[in-house]
Amino acid sequence: MKLVSIVSCFFIVGIMTEAKEVGAAGQEGGRVYATELVHIAPHFVSMPIGRIVLIRRGSEYCAVKFAEVWKGKTESARFQNYESYYQGDGTGDFSSKNAQFTKDTLVDRQSVLGRLYPVPFGHRNLYIKCGAVKLLWSDSGTLYFSESPGRGGVELAPTEWTDISQVNVFDPRLKWYRYDEKRKDIYIPIDQLWEDGEEEK
Repeated sequence: MKLVSIVSCFFIVGIMTEAKEVGAAGQEGGRVYATELVHIAPHFVSMPIGRIVLIRRGSEYCAVKFAEVWKGKTESARFQNYESYYQGDGTGDFSSKNAQFTKDTLVDRQSVLGRLYPVPFGHRNLYIKCGAVKLLWSDSGTLYFSESPGRGGVELAPTEWTDISQVNVFDPRLKWYRYDEKRKDIYIPIDQLWEDGEEEK
């Protein structure tokens, strides 16, 4: 069982590393700046900083906005601030008193111990918390469809909105995406999100 757990751990780390390479546009000093493209992949959605992505699970709704992302002292140490809003009563009204607000910092700070049998270790906070919903994060605004890669659990809808007061979860312009391993990667400029500007690669 221990061997299976270690193999699973390396599988997840490998997928997350791939997502980082796709999601980050570049670096300047110790800071990482995100692309203005929305990236819709089979198992994740990557958002520009400051834009809101909506989450739907049945009658539950979340809104997540990523803030700055930066590197630590080592190449493997990355951080990103985010805020989330949760509404579980089916109304999608984030201005209601029963809506839950969360503000936190995501952390991926990991090293590898040993050469013959390498074991990853270090402080990590990889999960975006939004009320009763928890989803895996992987650098530069990358949000998975579940708590682990390769599984579906929620629907995600990228938006152009920058403030929670703008959000309408029933807006007809929204396009909701599910986990789909057959979907090709889609890249959409954020200012063309609600136009016919999808480009598959």
